[in-house]
Amino acid sequence: MQRGKHVVVVERLPHSGGRFTAKNFHGVQVSTGAVHMVPFGSSGVLSHMLRRLNVPHRLYDADVFGSFHVHGRQYRSRGLLGVARFLGPRQFAWFLRLGYLMFFRPLSAQERQLPFDLWLARHINVERNPQLVAFFASISRFALSLELSQVSTAEVVRTTKNMFRFGAPAIVEGGCGAITHQLEKIIETYDGEIMLSSEVLGIEQEQGHVTGVLVKNKTTGEELLLRAPLVVSDIGPRATNALLQQRRIKQSDVLKQKYAEDHSALARSSDDVQEAVGLKVHILSDVSLIPHKGIMYCLDTKRIAGMVQPTNSDPSLAPAGKHLLISHQVIQSNNVEEERALALADLRSMFGETFDQHCQVLTMGTYRGEWPVNRVVQGEDVQSRLQVEGLYLVGDAVKPSGYLMVEGVAQSVNNFLDLLDDLDREQARARKADRRLRRNVMSPPSRLNAVRWLWKAPGNAGKP
Repeated sequence: MQRGKHVVVVERLPHSGGRFTAKNFHGVQVSTGAVHMVPFGSSGVLSHMLRRLNVPHRLYDADVFGSFHVHGRQYRSRGLLGVARFLGPRQFAWFLRLGYLMFFRPLSAQERQLPFDLWLARHINVERNPQLVAFFASISRFALSLELSQVSTAEVVRTTKNMFRFGAPAIVEGGCGAITHQLEKIIETYDGEIMLSSEVLGIEQEQGHVTGVLVKNKTTGEELLLRAPLVVSDIGPRATNALLQQRRIKQSDVLKQKYAEDHSALARSSDDVQEAVGLKVHILSDVSLIPHKGIMYCLDTKRIAGMVQPTNSDPSLAPAGKHLLISHQVIQSNNVEEERALALADLRSMFGETFDQHCQVLTMGTYRGEWPVNRVVQGEDVQSRLQVEGLYLVGDAVKPSGYLMVEGVAQSVNNFLDLLDDLDREQARARKADRRLRRNVMSPPSRLNAVRWLWKAPGNAGKP
């Protein structure tokens, strides 16, 4: 819109925001996917983008590196050095050794592609260091929704470096829905349109160039052809490629294909992609479980990888005197009911006897198929530009390496904006001569920022 183009947002749901908004449920801001948290906090890519767009927002950065539920109790770590409290001297020594190998020694070409669990096994005795392995596993499950066997060593190192350089994660004031509502206002300010409850039936093209999209109003049944020389899709490569063939991907079909017991040709179709899957639980509690504004990682649970208590940062996310907690776990089997039962067992174990008396489970949401945590797993993301000219991808399937969750989505938009700038041949020639002229993609802050993590979580936690 700032480039003088008319923008129309087509949204299949009756509300915008997708998995980054919230619904009011009995006075609680229940998120549709995100945990009201921005991974890189007030110094991150999303916050930088919002400031550039003059979008009002406030982020409450974490005041700790995290806490760790292990040995049946919770250990609070203000900085990285605090993990020694639960690791003990021997495992902490190996922790420091791994940190040196990851951040101060270049990875070989073979190591870069090695799954991180195998890389760990090369450098430590995993059986003698169970808490250290669980430390990495719980962070990967919470932050990436992946097992250590599903993510490369290079991607773990890049993502961790970015997390340390940008700063602590943050809770959004008003919840993630507050940002979505402000973005809606920006679109309206620039005379853009938001078409809710409208489904794209197909992407039109002629001679290899996109010409528009066919849209159906789900309320009235009316079909409309929106002509446009530029189409940006955030529904992932599988669904976007299907629309080019005038067909739609349905959730039921994806789950049947993904979890088919046989290995038929259908299960190995070219549409198949590996997505990150997870299960989130919203809990309303009379008692507080987490005594800080960061993440509690769970090292001794059967399923739950981590939890946040966003009302520590913004009490308005729940009724007065109540605490909102959100847990997250990787779905490890095809039996969703079993996954939910294991989550409840973990919650009862952590809360103890107070759980049934003082806690209410509000929702238990699964994120898989065409509604996953990420449409493409971390490190396997696809390119933004497709073969059809004028058609681009943004979103959680196009995350640049080292950028996770909504930060990766924001950086994918920055990448697209640079591609859009490149359509101007004069600008493209200038940037080819000097890459510093790329205006949109945000580079990480100084490496020296990571040093502060040793004793505290850098951010605005101490500011009013």
